[in-house]
Amino acid sequence: MRVRLHSIALGVLATVMAFAGAAPGHADPGAAEAAPDPFPDIRYYEQADAGSFVEPGGVWFIAPTGQNCGIWGLGSFGCAGTIPGAPAGTSHIGWVDGDRAVHYDWSMAVRFPPARAQRVLEPRTKVTHEGTTCAATPDGRIYCERGPLRFLIEPTRTWLSPPWMDLSWIELGPASCSPPGGGPCYS
Repeated sequence: MRVRLHSIALGVLATVMAFAGAAPGHADPGAAEAAPDPFPDIRYYEQADAGSFVEPGGVWFIAPTGQNCGIWGLGSFGCAGTIPGAPAGTSHIGWVDGDRAVHYDWSMAVRFPPARAQRVLEPRTKVTHEGTTCAATPDGRIYCERGPLRFLIEPTRTWLSPPWMDLSWIELGPASCSPPGGGPCYS
């Protein structure tokens, strides 16, 4: 009896394994392709002297895309000016110490320091202050990061890092928003 049960179990196991291996590596045709990471690798950019960008309240620079950008108190960072792809009337993007995510809304504008940058951050250069780094890419974009909190401003659109544990990203315009995996745009 024991030998017969053992051979039946082996037969069932072989059938299950054959069925499971019938289509190895086959992806569901409805599955969305993973989108490439839009954020640049700035490890090898030239490190600028943060002291040469100091203005009242922090480190301030003009982005290649024309925004007034800065890093201030406890690593807070952001840019003011035209934010490509954001809703009409949006003029500030960033993160302030204590915020949950990088964002662009009325609260960012209210908490943004009044300092004005005097110098342009040159292409392929980065500046670091209080644990936050911002960089100008060779193709005219501005990128800021503090750990997983980051944004990238391009001439026609803006990318935001995901809030907290969400592992997706968000693209702002100019076309309609279609985040990976579907769902609504940033609200």
